[in-house]
Order: sequence, then structure tokens, then C-alpha cells
Amino acid sequence: MSKDNDLKPDEIRKIIWGLSVRRSRLAKKLYTPSQMIEGCIHKIYKKCGNPKCYCKDGKKHGPYWALSKKTGGKTKIAYISDTGTIKKAFAYKKYNKDLARLRKVNEKIFYWLRIIRDKNTSVYEK
Repeated sequence: MSKDNDLKPDEIRKIIWGLSVRRSRLAKKLYTPSQMIEGCIHKIYKKCGNPKCYCKDGKKHGPYWALSKKTGGKTKIAYISDTGTIKKAFAYKKYNKDLARLRKVNEKIFYWLRIIRDKNTSVYEK
């Protein structure tokens, strides 16, 4: 990105500062997680198999909440109905999304720091 290399060091520092503020907010959220349950939460609709039921032609039963988790190479699914458990599963999902956002912000900061490094680096010739 030659356009990024054309920026002045002060402009790059402002970008890095903004990213650092964003990183601090994300990190602060991640420092104090709420209670979580490990697994992936799913909303499931099913057919019951009764030939006289309305679900045989279209609309399925549900939604049912299920939590899936891989253990020993196999995926285990547990149906859950407790709202507290569902909230904890969503908290786990949100925490992982925030971790991914933090990683992306860090990558952007490293990108800009490398540009600053390259702007101030010359080749040694004898």
C-alpha cells in the first residue's frame, strides 16, 4: 500500500493512538468476563416424524436451543432450555468475538509500526 507509506509519521502515530484506545477498551472488557459455558450455541428447528403433524409439509417445531462441543474428536449436542445457561453460552460466543477483534486491532497496530520502522530505516552501504 504505497498510499500508507505517503502518510507523515504524525498521522501514523494518530492512527496508532486511536487503535490503542480501541485495544484498551476491548482488553478492559476481556479482563472481567461474565460467567460462561464453553460450546457453540445453535437455534434448531426439527420435524417430529408424525405423518399427521403440520411439520411434515413445511413449518418445523422450534426453536430449540442446543449447545455443541467437540470432545475426543466427536461433536456432542445438548439441548438447553434454561435461560441462564443460554445467556452463559452467548457470553462465551461474545467473548471469543471480542478476542478476535483484539487480535485484528493488534495486527493493524503492528502493520503501522512496521511502516514507521521502514520509513526510518536506510540501507547500510560501505
